[in-house]
Amino acid sequence: MNDTVILDYGDYDAMFPPATYCEADLIDHIFAVPEKNAVGTNDIGNAISLLRFKTDDKLNRVVVKKDFMEMVNGPFEFRFLPVWSREEIAYSQSKGFLLVNIPEKKVGIHTVCPGLNDEIGGLAVLGGKEHTFVFEIRKPYAAIQGFKKVLRVVRFENDTFTVLSERPAGLKTSSYSEPWFTYQNRIFVYNDSSTRIEVFDEKFQPVSHPLAEAFNANSKSFRCLQEIVLHPTSPLAIIIEMGKDPDVSKFDSLSPAARLAAITPLYDEVSRLTLYLFRWTHSDPKQRFVPLISSAGSIWKSYKPSNNYDDFTFSPDGKWVVFRDHSKDSKNPVFVAVPVDEKNPLLLGKPIKLGRAIREGATGPTGTAWATDPTSFVMCDGAVIYKWDLENVSKMRKEKVPSGTVDPWIKKGK
Repeated sequence: MNDTVILDYGDYDAMFPPATYCEADLIDHIFAVPEKNAVGTNDIGNAISLLRFKTDDKLNRVVVKKDFMEMVNGPFEFRFLPVWSREEIAYSQSKGFLLVNIPEKKVGIHTVCPGLNDEIGGLAVLGGKEHTFVFEIRKPYAAIQGFKKVLRVVRFENDTFTVLSERPAGLKTSSYSEPWFTYQNRIFVYNDSSTRIEVFDEKFQPVSHPLAEAFNANSKSFRCLQEIVLHPTSPLAIIIEMGKDPDVSKFDSLSPAARLAAITPLYDEVSRLTLYLFRWTHSDPKQRFVPLISSAGSIWKSYKPSNNYDDFTFSPDGKWVVFRDHSKDSKNPVFVAVPVDEKNPLLLGKPIKLGRAIREGATGPTGTAWATDPTSFVMCDGAVIYKWDLENVSKMRKEKVPSGTVDPWIKKGK
């Protein structure tokens, strides 16, 4: 059993060590499941399995369904959903979509992307009770060596499905893809050419929503939306702003050295990030967009993860937000947890560095998921599973470290 300690470094804490679990099989994919203290995987024994965490750092594996297709895992692109049902899980597999009823051990397999070269690039729940989902369909587009994106709304009933509507949703290039998300049975699509968010119902008919109205009211001074993640119960979100992709074609006539000198500041601006707290119902319009990390500094003082952080996710109970800090290692980031503190004017408390993949030979995370009862953030690195128990942080032993001490997650690979 790991003796986890919280190390106090002043402006931030560090949790050390993480709890680790290992199976005989390699595990790349994990996903959230509607079961206590567990995650799911489709990487063991050609089956969908539940992995329940035991107190002795062991895993109890329960097979939900096996051999229902030739390759349950394999060389596919998987998109896993958070928990949206008390009994079911769902995920996409390149062109297909699987609906799994855990108690009934029933798997429905649906091909929602029949195009020869098309694949599912994103997935979200629109209406869980109605089994309605939004799929981002990516269609190869040679002109940009990227993809055209189409959002497709699909409703599943019994063993069949109906496409309710679909709509173009911009392009995905190697450097940028316009975000979209679902919230309160609505589809929100960011349009970078107008720097605005559009809102639609399941038929892709335009509708209004206070979130989009508040965002669009600030869009004149906003650069470009990289990422937005919404709190599960409260009207607030975390937003990452980046710079817009520049048009550098006007510098093509310059010499290589002169062109590089001209375009470098433009791309520096693209990579300059600002992290915002977005509260669209705040009574004071000036408090709806509040910078948390910017070129001016950080609300966490000495802890400022440069311009290399992403992948924010709220815990199911809304009490934590976790993100990846790539500032010391782009491939093997440090995961950082921040408590959501309603007593704090900015709602976010003192960050805790959870850690990174520490197995010898591990190149970084291969999958993440939330577990509940207790609320825990879980990561796998291809072989080892790491679990950080956030619900019981206040009960862990805490040590104040001497000034100048380097925390265990500063050094690469440690």
